[in-house]
Amino acid sequence: MDPDGAIAGKWAFRKCPNKGCELVWLDPTPLESELWKAYTTYHTHTRNISNKIGKHLLSLANRLVKTALFPIWISNGLWHETNYLRYMALRNTPPGKLLDVGCGGGRFMNRMARMGWEVEGIDFDEKATEKITQRYGMRTYTGDLVSCGFPDASYDAITMSHTIEHLFDPDKTLRECMRILKPGGRLVITTPNVEGIAATLFGRFWRGWEPPRHLHLFSVMTLRNFLLKAGFEISEIRSSSAGAAGVYRASRAIQQKESYPVSLIFRLWLIFWSYQRELIEFEAQKTGQHAGQNLLACAFKPLQPTH
Repeated sequence: MDPDGAIAGKWAFRKCPNKGCELVWLDPTPLESELWKAYTTYHTHTRNISNKIGKHLLSLANRLVKTALFPIWISNGLWHETNYLRYMALRNTPPGKLLDVGCGGGRFMNRMARMGWEVEGIDFDEKATEKITQRYGMRTYTGDLVSCGFPDASYDAITMSHTIEHLFDPDKTLRECMRILKPGGRLVITTPNVEGIAATLFGRFWRGWEPPRHLHLFSVMTLRNFLLKAGFEISEIRSSSAGAAGVYRASRAIQQKESYPVSLIFRLWLIFWSYQRELIEFEAQKTGQHAGQNLLACAFKPLQPTH
């Protein structure tokens, strides 16, 4: 795969046979102390500046296709869905104190800060957190959420955008989110949908596998079970097609590399094709439950302790 996809080696995923679970996990799983090595070539560390002309051409083509499709996205609701996810379902929530877990490059943090939120971020990638602090001047923490030991009831909202699939122990992290959220505080999660159309279509070429960085992959059922087990009440959990075009492009390119080099002409065609697939997937969700590329879960900490 590409540098921001899988790392060379033999990797396998297993699925829990229990019908009440069905969690998918990477087997063998890397040692927790060794996970950082998988991110030394991650997008937060590297910047590929080769073939600038080709990259500019692809960027221009992408903008032109998006401009042409904008009226369709407005009319069918995909633009609203994209904007909803852009703010992690918090756009109409009164600003408070927010913790972004797995903050990456910090663009979401900056977006929410402009809306009045007091934003902090945490990531186990030290280079990523350093860049955020240097660029935006925001407080960041490096390490695992559980080990940081934040005070009880510290945050009004916690977001995890494509983070939970990277976690060594999702259950422990969700319980920690419950502890540090204020009563009524919101937790919003997005993560790849292992039962979506793209995963079925591409099989082993699906971009969502991303071994060994993705340690656990979820369906609506498995993510719901994890949240309920941690004590959350769920207000919304479903699949989404917002941003699915990028995954279709990457998956198709991975598949192509098995037989032929990925040319610039092929990548230009992929732009048109991937947005078409995104529209098809979005429409399919109206009749096929949980068909989208990603999962969205919105949950909250009960106002009163549950027993």
